[in-house]
Amino acid sequence: MKKLFRFLGFFFIAIILLITAVVFLRPSAIVSKQEAKSKLASPASHFLKWRDAEVHYTDEGKGFPILMIHGFGGSYMNFDALADAFKDSFRVIRVDLPGFGLSDFPSVKENENYIQDYNDYMRFMLDTLHIDSLYVIGNSMGGGIAWLTAGEQPERVKKLVLLNSAGYDTKAVADKLAMFKYKSVGKIFDRGMPMFMSKSGAENCYADKSKVDPQSVLRNNISTNREGNLAFMLALARSKQFPDTTLISRVQCPTLIVWGKQDKIIPVEHAERFRHDIKNSEVLIFDSCGHVPMIEKTKETHDALLRFFKE
Repeated sequence: MKKLFRFLGFFFIAIILLITAVVFLRPSAIVSKQEAKSKLASPASHFLKWRDAEVHYTDEGKGFPILMIHGFGGSYMNFDALADAFKDSFRVIRVDLPGFGLSDFPSVKENENYIQDYNDYMRFMLDTLHIDSLYVIGNSMGGGIAWLTAGEQPERVKKLVLLNSAGYDTKAVADKLAMFKYKSVGKIFDRGMPMFMSKSGAENCYADKSKVDPQSVLRNNISTNREGNLAFMLALARSKQFPDTTLISRVQCPTLIVWGKQDKIIPVEHAERFRHDIKNSEVLIFDSCGHVPMIEKTKETHDALLRFFKE
């Protein structure tokens, strides 16, 4: 019996050492900014200077403008399929939020106010692109930025679409990002985000894991591992800065609230909370759908949004 326990002890130590070696001694996955740009930029890509940072957006199609805003850990590519569906009839603008995708975040100051930063960034983008009237679509964290923008700039945002939006119980939602919260765990990312973590994160966003596209996972892994992005994501996750939920009621424009019923990240019950606080709003729930309806239910999302925009 002692030999068995001794064997099991050595076995578990070996497993721990193996995992440690895989995590901490693996080749670096960090991608230079230039390499990320060469692999991820599209023919519709543009770059601007905001403060001391270079920020990225795409601009394609003609017609009334639609702005699409991705969530935490995402990029403009999260809206590839939806943008393709809309660009024949609308001007479609997709942003990489500062600190994500191909966009840098400006030099961080002591006591950085990230919420105000993103408010300032949104005003900068709309001013720079000379957009006085538009529709705004936001997913997850991007939904939070979208409803803040609608509240801050009501004269510009004519209609708002919230896709599994952040807004309520944001601390509880953020607590699910344990891999980013703790400095000790953050050491895992000194050599970049491992591919298996990117795959696991993608699967967590879907109701049907079989719909996860390996090429999309690869592009997201490159985006996440772009030089500077992971460090910013860690800082943002640890900042414990959350928007004021009471500001949601300032939204006055017509609002469509879309949710995936099987969302594992932000509970579907939050859709009704948005409907209650945004008076001119309606809710649409997709079954067999997770956190990213614009990807997992592209056609259904497009059709619902098109109807909403035409009303």
